[in-house]
Amino acid sequence: MENTSFTIGHSTQAVDDFVKLLKKHKIKYLIDIRSTPYSKFASQFNSENLKLALKTYDIIYGYMGNELGARYKDPSLLFPDGRVDFKKVRSTDNFKKGIERVVQGAVQGFRIALMCSEKDPFECHRFCLVSYALAEQGLKVLHILQDGSLIANEALEDRLLDKYRQDYNQVSLLEPLKPRMAFLEESYVEHNNRIGYLFEEEEDYK
Repeated sequence: MENTSFTIGHSTQAVDDFVKLLKKHKIKYLIDIRSTPYSKFASQFNSENLKLALKTYDIIYGYMGNELGARYKDPSLLFPDGRVDFKKVRSTDNFKKGIERVVQGAVQGFRIALMCSEKDPFECHRFCLVSYALAEQGLKVLHILQDGSLIANEALEDRLLDKYRQDYNQVSLLEPLKPRMAFLEESYVEHNNRIGYLFEEEEDYK
């Protein structure tokens, strides 16, 4: 599947079950995009442990949390309240280089899955930050769910609109109907404000 990239969340499941999901979708390269590649609640997904486990299944582990992670302290990449601003992150050279590497691999036909911790991609930066950029580059993004099914990035965007823009597609006599992307951009920002990282927060690594 050229021009296609996958994402997956490890949650707290057993590594064997996690690998079954990767094998089901013929993933050969797992790219860890957690800013810190460790888990408080699932040590089997700590970077070193996971790399060794995947090697026995002939799956290659790579780390790109420095490029595609979601945790930043640089004031220039934050909203006024201190939350990470995904739009600003996407404009950095470091992030763009990370996206370019993923795009090049997908275009060449490599079966790549980007991994973070959240079970639900909707609640994770792999959708709101990273998949946004991949789709913008023309990639089809499919999210692997824990039951083994796939959900397309476009379906998660529909969920965004349902959550934040219930007025989407409603005709107003007072203002022109905005295109879908305008509503989506507003929804992405609102979602970013809900799930984006705050340095003061103590939570599992993402």
